[in-house]
Amino acid sequence: MSSVQTVHFIALYLWRCNDNKTNNVSQLRYSEALCRIINTLANKNEELQNFLDSVDSTRTGLQVSSSLVMSELEVELEKLSSALEERGAQLRDIIKEEKQRKEAELERQLSEGKFALLSCKELLDFANQTLTITNEEEFLTVTKTTIKYGVGGIIFSFRLTTRPMVSENMSQFTVDFSGERAGLQRLNFLPVPRAPEINVSGCLVHDNSITVAWQPISDAEADGPIERYELEYRKTNHNSSPRATGDWEKICDITDTQVTISGLKFDSLFVVVRVRARNKAAAGDFSEPVALETKAFNFGFDAATAHAELKIQGDTVTWEPKGVKGHDARLRGKENKNSFFLICNELLLHVLL
Repeated sequence: MSSVQTVHFIALYLWRCNDNKTNNVSQLRYSEALCRIINTLANKNEELQNFLDSVDSTRTGLQVSSSLVMSELEVELEKLSSALEERGAQLRDIIKEEKQRKEAELERQLSEGKFALLSCKELLDFANQTLTITNEEEFLTVTKTTIKYGVGGIIFSFRLTTRPMVSENMSQFTVDFSGERAGLQRLNFLPVPRAPEINVSGCLVHDNSITVAWQPISDAEADGPIERYELEYRKTNHNSSPRATGDWEKICDITDTQVTISGLKFDSLFVVVRVRARNKAAAGDFSEPVALETKAFNFGFDAATAHAELKIQGDTVTWEPKGVKGHDARLRGKENKNSFFLICNELLLHVLL
């Protein structure tokens, strides 16, 4: 049985008891006390149920949010790994190109040196053979020929450098990535601003609009400048935030520390608001929700302006039956019955709201 059905049942039972014992004032007092207890328990039951729903929704949101940030982390790590591998390939290519350049230069020198050495050996052998010639005329002819054709090789040999044009040293490509490793070890999550604090005294409800103000967050507290704020609100008939239900309406890209929600229809007792700050990295946590009373929706009984025959006590109205004196016990019972009906109706109204 729901809380509303329970109240109906007890109200009917109490009405019957009151109808049978109209003169029993104590019975009515206990009945009213029991109705108040039932009302309190019904409200607490609803509040606890909404709280459990809120916790369950928060747990679901936590799982979704955790999966999202985990996926974003994997994407960033993959980008970091790809960038590192790309840069490593570039550095490897630079070393390979320098090695190939030096090898080509050494190959050229080696080829020229071998050719010069061969020429020198041939010229040396021919000169030694010439020295063995005993015929003076033949000796002069061979010597002239040797000098004529050997000068080019001799000049080339003497012009050829006798040291390598490049060295084996590759120390210019020595690396030390200790700073980069330290930077990688400093990798951390981006800082987000703390939750703002709503300035309740600075909030204003008027003309179907609500102005919400909050305390500004300094750049030092937010680990960087605040770029904008985001506000969410929803209607409720309860002044307790855990009992508020329904989807949140959003207002984004707020650059000031206050905003006016206009064009509202005050068809609820309260409007719950919350706000959070956002820097260039991400948004922080929402502030504690604040329930702002929409007074235009509420009304009360004014004893000063009420009809003379009506008795106003808080939200309760009683009256004397027309044309009957109040000393009649039967009519006093009817009066109590009327008052009792008003109390039960008031109780049901609170439970339904």
